[in-house]
Amino acid sequence: MRVKVAEYAALFYERGRLVWDDYLHHRQFELTEVAERVCRAFAEFADPDEVCAELAPEDAAAVRKVVDELVEARVLVVEGSAEHGEEQALLAAWASWGSSARHFHFATRTLGDTRYASWTEQDAELDDKLATNPPPPPFKRVGTGPVELPKGNGLPDWANRPLLQVLLERRTTRRFGEQPLDLAELGHLLRIVGGPLPVKGAIGRSGTVLKTSPSGGGRHPVELYLHAQRVEGLEPGWYHYDAARHVLEPLGTTWTPEQVATSAGDQEWVGEAAAAIYYTAVLGRTRWKYDTARAYRVVQMDVGHLSQTAYLVATAMGLRVGFTAALRDELVEEVLGCDPHHEIVLGVTALGRPRRRR
Repeated sequence: MRVKVAEYAALFYERGRLVWDDYLHHRQFELTEVAERVCRAFAEFADPDEVCAELAPEDAAAVRKVVDELVEARVLVVEGSAEHGEEQALLAAWASWGSSARHFHFATRTLGDTRYASWTEQDAELDDKLATNPPPPPFKRVGTGPVELPKGNGLPDWANRPLLQVLLERRTTRRFGEQPLDLAELGHLLRIVGGPLPVKGAIGRSGTVLKTSPSGGGRHPVELYLHAQRVEGLEPGWYHYDAARHVLEPLGTTWTPEQVATSAGDQEWVGEAAAAIYYTAVLGRTRWKYDTARAYRVVQMDVGHLSQTAYLVATAMGLRVGFTAALRDELVEEVLGCDPHHEIVLGVTALGRPRRRR
């Protein structure tokens, strides 16, 4: 029999304890110092009898006992066993994406016996939480000399376009014209994408919000930041969209087109856009209601819903639009003042006019 350490798990320290996290089977337990040393001896397939052959009889017996316990716990896998087959399938399927991706996927994958609370249970839990642990604000405010956005009266003409036609026309554009955007139409887009619905009870007491896009639990963690490059009536630079007041809050920094492109993984087309909407997520809003790792998946889905809404509104307006998640998070975090432990960078939507045909 030959055994080795399983590769469907990760190790991490938690409060001084070394934790074995078997993300494939959703099992965690502490490894002792002896167990860790034994694991190191079986980084590759080896015969336990051969490994113990050079040890004193008493030590060999002790090590062999630990080996048997680790095999039973599936920390060590036996060559040719079912666990070995599981491991090989995992490594083959996820090789190109690496260990981080497979860990995230399987650690947040639900199993057949996963328990979900009923609506009544969840409501009762949230009522108890409201009494002692109020939710974070549903909207962020920077508070530095806001720029009022045009309110507008009635629906603009583009709002009457048939939905199916807009869906069929939707495209990702990587070429933009040099003509500027209009502040009023940009304000319309921001309100529809990021603002609460103009209905009674759109903002609940627990921080839930009703918007044009769905969000897990109505938490809407996504925040909108605008980098304006060519917008009539707006100074170039960085702004935060305060959806509660429907205003833009200047952040006091302006990027060049080259800096915008660099932040987007050197994609020049993002830097050529008239404006770019960067999306972040305030994790505390979603975490307040959902305390499981799977909720992190939901946050990623939320930005997908929002970016599709931006696509459709921009298409209806006759604008060109494109989305990318290929960002250098650190650069965006620095300019926005985001703490990546609490507000994460998700993606960017580039906007502009169509290119004029020669």
